[in-house]
Formats: sequence, C-alpha cells, structure tokens
Amino acid sequence: MATARDFVERVSQIEGVAGCLLVKNDGVLLEQTLDDPELYATLAQMGAREATDLMQTLGFSHCRYLCFNRPDNPHFYVFPIYHFFPGLIQQPGEDFTALLEQVERLIERVSIKSASA
Repeated sequence: MATARDFVERVSQIEGVAGCLLVKNDGVLLEQTLDDPELYATLAQMGAREATDLMQTLGFSHCRYLCFNRPDNPHFYVFPIYHFFPGLIQQPGEDFTALLEQVERLIERVSIKSASA
C-alpha cells in the first residue's frame, strides 16, 4: 500500500508542480515537499473545511479543488478527498489543465484503492 510519502512524491513529479503536501482534516501535516509547509498546511485545512461547510449548507456533494491565486506568485490548489487534503503549488507559467488531469487521475486511483481496502 502506498504511503503518504509515496503519494506526495508522486504528485511532486507531475510536470508543473513545484511542491506538494498532504494534511489530515485535523491539521496534522503528514508529508510535504514544500518550503514553509506550515503556512500551506493551515491554508489547506482551513480552506477545505470552509468548502465542506459551504457544500453542506448549499446542498452540493463534491468539491473538485480549491484554488488560491496570488498575483506574481505560484498558485496553491487543495483537493479535498475523504479526511485528507492534498495541496500543491503550481509552477508559474505552467498549464493548469494538463496538471489538473494528471492530479485527478492519481487521486482517483488512490481513492478507489482506499475505498476497496
């Protein structure tokens, strides 16, 4: 079975990803390949919790990802899945569409394995 380190390292190898982290819903940082991981772990946890609250309040069932854009800085994305919040930093100038497809395929494979375990 893949570990948190395996998952984070695999996401970090995707073209266009500058770094990745994996946070549990309770805020515990499981693994990371980022500078300043505590800042991003807090942002991932708080953002995903707010998104979950909004989805429940408004009757939505799924949030594909959250995007935090910053002018002249790499963007940060969070992908809420079950009780985990993987987050990644996009390399400046990279195509997010291709990056998103690869990340979602990887998350889907991990989610399917977790559901069948």
